[in-house]
Amino acid sequence: MSDQNPQYPSYPSGGEATQPPADGAPTPPPAYGGQPAGPVVPYASWGSRVGAILLDGLIGIAIAIVPIIIGVVIAFKDAGTEITQDPVTGLDTVEITGGVNAVGVIILVLASLFYFGFTIWNLAIRQGKLGQSLGKKVLGISVVRQDNGRFLGAGAGFLRWLVAQVLGGICFLDYLWPLWDEKKQTWHDKVVSSVVIRVK
Repeated sequence: MSDQNPQYPSYPSGGEATQPPADGAPTPPPAYGGQPAGPVVPYASWGSRVGAILLDGLIGIAIAIVPIIIGVVIAFKDAGTEITQDPVTGLDTVEITGGVNAVGVIILVLASLFYFGFTIWNLAIRQGKLGQSLGKKVLGISVVRQDNGRFLGAGAGFLRWLVAQVLGGICFLDYLWPLWDEKKQTWHDKVVSSVVIRVK
């Protein structure tokens, strides 16, 4: 699939579209001062971006929760608990007795791998190719290149997701940066030169 975003035609320095916009699609303003126009604004709000993150998380959990519950039930169906008292501290401790079913453990591992794979597909591959994760599609926002409005593509989409995991894990400020940034970019947006815009 091409990474061209059909909703946002590119503009040469003269300000005329090189291709007609799709029916009903918003048309970017012509370029000013002889400069090519960038992607369509307005940029997506911080609240809508957070909402999309939460929706994507909930969708992933909803998909994985059934096999996880099944795995837990099978893994620990023969297990029991025993309360013992520590002779030194006098505190009660709970110990799991009985064996753990290997089939249940395998199901748990597979469910975790499935959840991880879904996350990669939704937040990296799908978002890179189509501009939207499932959560972003619901909220009407899209990730595009800041210079031409095209979709990132799967490779850059994966890089954006990976950088977000690293920077977001090191410093939560990455996710707060759009609150005061001129283009409402996170740090991982800046690394791949992307912006998040409203599309409806």
